[in-house]
Amino acid sequence: MDLQLKHVTEKNFFDLINLKSEEDQEKKFQIFERFVGSNAFFIALASVNGWTCKAIYDKGTLIGFATHGLDRDHDRYELVSLMLGHQFQGKGYGIPAIKLVIKEMKEMYACDEIYLSVIKENEPAIRVYEKVGFEPTGEIFQAFHPEPIYKLKV
Repeated sequence: MDLQLKHVTEKNFFDLINLKSEEDQEKKFQIFERFVGSNAFFIALASVNGWTCKAIYDKGTLIGFATHGLDRDHDRYELVSLMLGHQFQGKGYGIPAIKLVIKEMKEMYACDEIYLSVIKENEPAIRVYEKVGFEPTGEIFQAFHPEPIYKLKV
């Protein structure tokens, strides 16, 4: 495993927006998938919020996508989105991918806490986040679903 974060470019843009978290999403283009917003949605949202989007590669293979930046409403840094393509889930990429994004966030922002929200039914993601050290804050972010907020002290 040789994970790298790369910028979103003209060359990988269409591959990124076609990378889906579930196989049945392959035939659809939606703003929201079951447990995550689409990569196209987060690329657009990042452009108006000043967030950073990164493609996650293992060697030369695109396996995932992440968005992070300052949550201006709460004045804190957030891992806004993290997804792995469905074909790469369950293969040991989750924890290394999150750690790589956390490392980048620490370097970019010199932050000592990182927050995220997750749909409460997304139990596999919650298990991975907790293994990395994220803990529930008791806050709920009300998006299209109520999403518990987690915090990591870095």
